[in-house]
Amino acid sequence: MKKILFVSVAALVLAAGCSSEQPAKTSSQTTTPTASTAPSETPKATPETTTKPTEAPKAKEGEYTAGDFKITGVSVKESAGMWMVTAKVQNTGDKDIQAAILSAVLYDKDEKRLGIAQGGVEGMKKGESKTVQFVSIDKLDGYKKVEFQVDTSI
Repeated sequence: MKKILFVSVAALVLAAGCSSEQPAKTSSQTTTPTASTAPSETPKATPETTTKPTEAPKAKEGEYTAGDFKITGVSVKESAGMWMVTAKVQNTGDKDIQAAILSAVLYDKDEKRLGIAQGGVEGMKKGESKTVQFVSIDKLDGYKKVEFQVDTSI
C-alpha cells in the first residue's frame, strides 16, 4: 500500500512538474495586482505588485490556509518508519482542481524545521473536501508547529 501511495505521489509530482503553472503560493505570500493589470498579463514590478512576505492570515485554531485550500483536522503519526500527516483539505478557490501537490512543513518548539511531508489531491470540485495523507521519511516527532504550502496546482 505504501509503495502504491509513494508511486502515485511521485507520478503526480512528475505530471504536475511538466505543466507551465505559476510558482507555489504559500500562506505567507500575497500578490496585489493593480486595477490596470489584465488577467492574462504579467504584473509589472511596482511597489504595489511586488510579492512581499507577510504574516499568515489569522485562522481558527487548527485551521490553515495555503493557496486555494483550507486545511483542518491535522494529525501526525509514525508507522513502520514513515511519518503520516493526515488532514482534511478543502478547495476554497473559484475553480475545480485537476491535481495539486501540497507540502506540510513541521517545526519544533525552537522553530527548527524537522522535515517536510508531501501529499496530493486529484479531481477536486470547487468547495469539495478530501482527506489527504502527506508522507515523509523525516523524523517528525516533537513537532510544535506546521505550515502548509501548495507546490503545484493545475
